[in-house]
Amino acid sequence: MIIGIDLGTTNSLAAYWKDGQSQLIPNNLGDFLTPSVVGLSDSGDIIVGKLAKERLMSHPELTQARFKQLMGSGKKLRLGDQFYLPEELSAFVLKKLVEDAQEYLGEPVDEVIVSVPAYFNDDQRAATKIAGQLAGIKIERIINEPSAAALTLHHSYQKEASYMIVDFGGGTLDISIVDAFANVIEIVSVAGENHLGGEDFT
Repeated sequence: MIIGIDLGTTNSLAAYWKDGQSQLIPNNLGDFLTPSVVGLSDSGDIIVGKLAKERLMSHPELTQARFKQLMGSGKKLRLGDQFYLPEELSAFVLKKLVEDAQEYLGEPVDEVIVSVPAYFNDDQRAATKIAGQLAGIKIERIINEPSAAALTLHHSYQKEASYMIVDFGGGTLDISIVDAFANVIEIVSVAGENHLGGEDFT
């Protein structure tokens, strides 16, 4: 089974293809969105998602969020007495999404396709693949988020068109001009700002 994962700055989610369309996969709490937050429990165990997010205010020294913006930077983030690279923290999120997907689907997930912001450079994309390796997951492909959006739209309309894709995420804002024709999606132009997302307004 191959699933798609949107590894977001503030929230992440997983989906799979069924009956000619994409279907979202709920996590073990029944939510489609899993907060991209990693923390330590009182007993020192790694916790991911909603439980970790609830401890952001009460246990900031034991919790990390918004680490996606630092992917590929080499900067280490503190979690209790240990330090982690952003890709190591992302690996915890990926592993959680895959485990929840396997539980929901009732079969093993062998490979994943991960969407990343169009502005991600080679270092950031390499860090994303490393996160997959650390999580024990084979990332079959990395796809730009606007390309994924354009593919979905193009699948519905099946006609040549040019689109402006606006990805207003929690941590980033991406705008891409995309040409879609036949089975080809071509990104013509990209502009992005990784410090102009919903969290910045919050």
